[in-house]
Amino acid sequence: MKFLREKDQIPVILDVDTGIDDVVAISLAFASSKLKVLLICTSCGNVGVSQATENTLNVLHLFKKDNVPVAKGIDNDFNKNAVKAHGADGISGCSEKLPKHTSGAIKEPAYKAMAKTVLDSDKKVTIIALGPLTNIAKMLVEFPEAKNNIEKIVIMAGSIEQYKPGETPYFGFNVKIDPTACETVINSGAKIVVSPCDMGHIARLDWQEVYRTKNTNMAGKIFEEIFRKYKDHHVKDGIAMHDSCAVGYCIDNSLFKTEYLHVLMEYYNGTGVLRCKWEEPNNIEVCTGVDIKRFKKMYFKSLKKTKTILD
Repeated sequence: MKFLREKDQIPVILDVDTGIDDVVAISLAFASSKLKVLLICTSCGNVGVSQATENTLNVLHLFKKDNVPVAKGIDNDFNKNAVKAHGADGISGCSEKLPKHTSGAIKEPAYKAMAKTVLDSDKKVTIIALGPLTNIAKMLVEFPEAKNNIEKIVIMAGSIEQYKPGETPYFGFNVKIDPTACETVINSGAKIVVSPCDMGHIARLDWQEVYRTKNTNMAGKIFEEIFRKYKDHHVKDGIAMHDSCAVGYCIDNSLFKTEYLHVLMEYYNGTGVLRCKWEEPNNIEVCTGVDIKRFKKMYFKSLKKTKTILD
């Protein structure tokens, strides 16, 4: 990737619930010269917010990015079912194997740190939401003026899969944890781009590519170990790349086909689903296709650039 001067980089905030796919997405963001990560906020999703914060700090330490501030988010009840997909620690039981951080999170809660970062930025900020939208929703409600300095909010959530009458829809963790927050964000008036779960299923790594990941470098060896225990029943051969697609869109949106669809919250049995429908009104931009070959080329190129303190 061509090196960009700092003034030409896209300022971004990552909002994460650091589980398996967040780790890889974070590495992609740092490997790209197009993005400048200003702040990472943690949310409650794949694991509780305390564990997500600990995982995030350790991952930044692993990638030698301790200088990037981390702000702890709101402590909601996390989705106990996520343990089946990501393990009790969110990263397949590998948290004890990661080198421990020494920096700690900043004192400001995530929504305040996010608002301050957005308002203080000389350029409009892109927020990449890889977890539940609790922090972002609270920031938009408490600091509505921040919306004027947000370029876009890229949300990894929702589905454009077609369901037959009576068929159970795809319940994504990021919406299921806090559907009210998701509804607040998509109706906020900020520019929204949805990278639905479909993209992560389409752009999956097959097991051969997971093995290639392992043999690339130390970062790849770590990724492969946590990948092996990642369970997504929608992917029979390999690993879903949900969060990496959202970051990949921000790095190079030409990798994705996007269309304006009718995006709305629907509620089933007390929880919410973000649906992207092929009907009017077409209100939000949605990724509906991905150039798989180019996306994977970007992934492996970024992986080769990813250095760890273990190298």
